[in-house]
Amino acid sequence: MNKIFMLLAIIVSIVACKNEKKQDLVTVDKPQGIYEAIFIDVNNTMIPDDVDKNILKETRLLRNLNLTDPDQFWGDKQNFYAYGMGSLDIEEKGTYYFRLNSAGKILMRLNNKEIVKVEDTDKKQVNEGKMYLDSGPTIFEFEYFPGNMDPYLVLEWSKDGENFEVVPDNVFNNLDALTVHPWEGEEESTTVARQADNSLSDDEIKEGWKLLFDGKTTNGWHTYNKPGTIGRKWKAENGALVFEGRERFEFYVAGRKVEIGPVDKVQDGGEDIVSDESYENFELNLEWKISKAGNNGLFYTVKEDPKYDEIWKTSPEMQVMDNEGHRDGLIYKHRAGDLYDLIAADPVRVKPFGEWNKVRIIKKEGKIEHWLNGTKVVSYDINSEEWNDMISKSKFSELEDFASPGPGKIGFQDHDNEVHYKNIKIKEL
Repeated sequence: MNKIFMLLAIIVSIVACKNEKKQDLVTVDKPQGIYEAIFIDVNNTMIPDDVDKNILKETRLLRNLNLTDPDQFWGDKQNFYAYGMGSLDIEEKGTYYFRLNSAGKILMRLNNKEIVKVEDTDKKQVNEGKMYLDSGPTIFEFEYFPGNMDPYLVLEWSKDGENFEVVPDNVFNNLDALTVHPWEGEEESTTVARQADNSLSDDEIKEGWKLLFDGKTTNGWHTYNKPGTIGRKWKAENGALVFEGRERFEFYVAGRKVEIGPVDKVQDGGEDIVSDESYENFELNLEWKISKAGNNGLFYTVKEDPKYDEIWKTSPEMQVMDNEGHRDGLIYKHRAGDLYDLIAADPVRVKPFGEWNKVRIIKKEGKIEHWLNGTKVVSYDINSEEWNDMISKSKFSELEDFASPGPGKIGFQDHDNEVHYKNIKIKEL
């Protein structure tokens, strides 16, 4: 009997072991994707102007940026273009180092700042970048084109620049992690009769106000670094200084418009513009309205110098944007009224696209205020230690002429999208 029991025990043990091994081999469902990526059937990352707008596209949900399994890509398709956008949950603020292993072209941005860019499609590469990140959600975007190579991406990070690890899945999130707040507070009511657009009252003339836009011509403005000229896309139209925008290849990720493809701002009559005159201490008033999902910027310490190709490289920016439609509206410190990439507007006082917003900017001896629709939303001092510390951690840290005390010029941006300005007036302090 004992031998029988022993034999039964051995059989039960063997069966149990087999069952355990079977259980180990059970396929576990892969985690569900949480952020969107768009795969587009093209043969180059530079999408031509005449591309068919109905070109084949496919939306997929991805879990992370570690795309090593061919099934994570677009089936058997070769030479596709992929664009992905989501967020990273940053637990602890500080400088982060990133390392991206890739096969093919790759461009990666965090909060719209380029971290990694690889142009070679003929070999696998490892590229590194770093960025100071605040705690909380950070927007990431990538554009990817594997060319004829097998698609491959692995994203790693490090806090010390030496010990790297693959970014864990739980750090990745979708765009719901970022809240875009609507208008806060009551709108300022007034019983004062509104004067004609682009005009000065007798009192304003006595106080020293000057019009920077006459409502009928582009006089007083010129293309950045090109005095006496202005691109044909900038025009005086219906009492507003208008940038007419341009058509680009566009698609939507999580409801946000993305525009890609080549742009020649010189040939098509665009480029940034600046005022003919320079100002140091002043109060600037104007109104703006933006197109749907549009983006633009107002600059006020612009320095003209051939070594700079765009006005943002010398001047802080008050953001002009449709927060609800443009993808930058998801990025903290990139929304309408913000000191772009540096200080968020508080409270939020922007109106929807297509409606006029009133701006007041005061600059005196390095102290600057942003006002939007009757409320002060940003203030800072370029002479302070806080300012120096903030700039040292930003993408502007290597720009020696950024935010100079002045005098500087007022500037508007060519950012592809239609925008209107009017009632542009200034008073020197």
